[in-house]
Amino acid sequence: MSSLGGKVAIVTGGTGGIGKGIALKLAARGATVVINGRSALKAESILAEIQQAGGAADFLPGDVRSKSDMDALAAETARRYGGVDIVVANAGGNDDEARSPQVRGPFANIDLARVAALVAENTVAKLFPAQAALPYMRQRGSGSIIFVTSEGGRVPTRGQTAVSTFAGGLIRASKVIAKELAGDRIRVNCVCVTIVRDSPSWEAVFGEDSKVSEQHRKQYEKIVASCPLGVAGPQDIGQVVAFLASDESAYLTGATISPTGGLTIH
Repeated sequence: MSSLGGKVAIVTGGTGGIGKGIALKLAARGATVVINGRSALKAESILAEIQQAGGAADFLPGDVRSKSDMDALAAETARRYGGVDIVVANAGGNDDEARSPQVRGPFANIDLARVAALVAENTVAKLFPAQAALPYMRQRGSGSIIFVTSEGGRVPTRGQTAVSTFAGGLIRASKVIAKELAGDRIRVNCVCVTIVRDSPSWEAVFGEDSKVSEQHRKQYEKIVASCPLGVAGPQDIGQVVAFLASDESAYLTGATISPTGGLTIH
């Protein structure tokens, strides 16, 4: 398929997990994919995989929590490849902190100062790359921004005050941004995920070095057992993102899509 031929895409957090699945699908559809992360070493294998399949990919470093890093990422992408058409804001801010019992746990027990700091950090981690790319999308006359966030922003789950706050806020913000940018033909949509195999979150719960709380693990085990269509893999999420990035969804903006395999229905 070449439905994204000639397009230039930035994928934050693209060196593994969901981001890797997204990068692979965008490249398979013909996009030039610029993978952003903090480790060039981690990017090597996915760059090789994309290139061996005949796709085009590059790596540019940067911390999604830094406005200057994201401005530099967008500028360098445009300099190397002529512009930016797609931004997939996939990377979070601080996943380890998000799993901490002081942040993820019963409301009565969590540290609200740490929760507030995490909410701010994870929110700008999504918004900085999108804002940085806007001038280059406007130069192209169109664009697609896809925020990848948690289904916890749509469905209340015990112990997820922090997740619900930043993911729910991002979902609402995406609709505001979609309204603002529709006149520029820049579409903005959200993809909300739950458990995804072969991702850092999956390894944090089910890996050999798991350090999450017992409540956290039991929630994940319940989700795995309850998902009618099974647990998604990174490339399953990548398929949804590639659709939203392509002209196949040219009339879709301000939407929130939950590829949760029937676990949640909206």
